[in-house]
Amino acid sequence: MSAKINRLLSRAGLGRMSTGEYQANLNGLNMFFGAVLGFVLAGTERLNALQFGMLLLSLASIVITVLYISSSRNKLTYALLALFYAATLPELMDLMLRSKDVVPDKVRPTLLVWILMTVLVELWARDKDADKPA
Repeated sequence: MSAKINRLLSRAGLGRMSTGEYQANLNGLNMFFGAVLGFVLAGTERLNALQFGMLLLSLASIVITVLYISSSRNKLTYALLALFYAATLPELMDLMLRSKDVVPDKVRPTLLVWILMTVLVELWARDKDADKPA
């Protein structure tokens, strides 16, 4: 059954990814979600400098963790860590800064979709040479 599904996917152009396709997927995801993240940060001008700096530090940490999903041999650990960070970011920021609604409401879904898409790319079957780190 699995072989039939693989043949069908391959005929539809959805078979194993080449190294170039893998890199294109990751680059596209990272550029797209980096831009979206910048867009959803609109409204942060109401934050004071400390709040904004803490938000940037936290977001940078999550982004680095997302990038580690595709760069580390510990993919599952980084994926779970990134999901935890993204899922709890608004509440953690409110707690750390003793404030309410510091994180714009669209940041969490942006991060969660980015992480899930990155995990999907990592789980997709690849040619043997695509498994080697770039």
